[in-house]
Amino acid sequence: MHLTPFLRCTLLATLLAFGSGAALASYPRVSSEKVIGSPHQIRQAAMAGSPEAQYNLAVMYYNGDGVVRNRYKAAEWFTKAANQGLARAQYNLGALYSSGTGVARDQRVANTWFRAAADQDYPPALYALGMAYYDGKGIAQDYELALPLIEKAARLGFPLAQNNLGSMFDQGTGVSQNKRRAATWYEKAAKQGLPEAQFNLALMYLNGDGVFRNQRKAAEWMQRAADQGFGKALRRMGDFYLNGTGVERNPVLAREYYQRASLIGS
Repeated sequence: MHLTPFLRCTLLATLLAFGSGAALASYPRVSSEKVIGSPHQIRQAAMAGSPEAQYNLAVMYYNGDGVVRNRYKAAEWFTKAANQGLARAQYNLGALYSSGTGVARDQRVANTWFRAAADQDYPPALYALGMAYYDGKGIAQDYELALPLIEKAARLGFPLAQNNLGSMFDQGTGVSQNKRRAATWYEKAAKQGLPEAQFNLALMYLNGDGVFRNQRKAAEWMQRAADQGFGKALRRMGDFYLNGTGVERNPVLAREYYQRASLIGS
């Protein structure tokens, strides 16, 4: 097979950059859905003490939706709602403390709020607290405490938890390695559209780990992740088109995928 200098260099970079390691989903992410309603009415209800209105007003300030964007005021109103026990607000306040957005960064405080929301079985908080234990962020690293939190969030349908639980089984981190269970959890998250999980599931099909080896399915799942701009998947699709793995060989498309991956630094 003849390779242009560009494709030779790109293929070498790919071989150096990627093993079979799973892609972990990031955390925590502030839930910032669009709020429907009059900012004036929401503010009045928030000032009257409604935790739902306080949460909605915080989201509006966080997004700059109907009000001037102000992350400090977002944190203030999330705090008011969190102090009234609203799990969504407790989780978002934890996420702000974790990133230092609108408040001084403090992972220990973040974990306190994650725990408050996790005690109410709020899936993003279960996941965030589990990952804090997993990574030892603001708390002693403890896989035994991480696993039940992440698994509970996964069973409640939270895709980031499903993906990272799959990774734990894939790598044998904190659990006995089990490729079949890894593939099962990756697939659950992949079907919800999580690109990290789509990428991971594609690798399972590519390598025959936990599933029957199937290059066509590998390419299909990798394509889904690439369509969302996931850098590792873009580069892998370049490999697939360059080598004809699960797709018809097309060096021109391979070059396009490699270039797209390079543009986002992958």
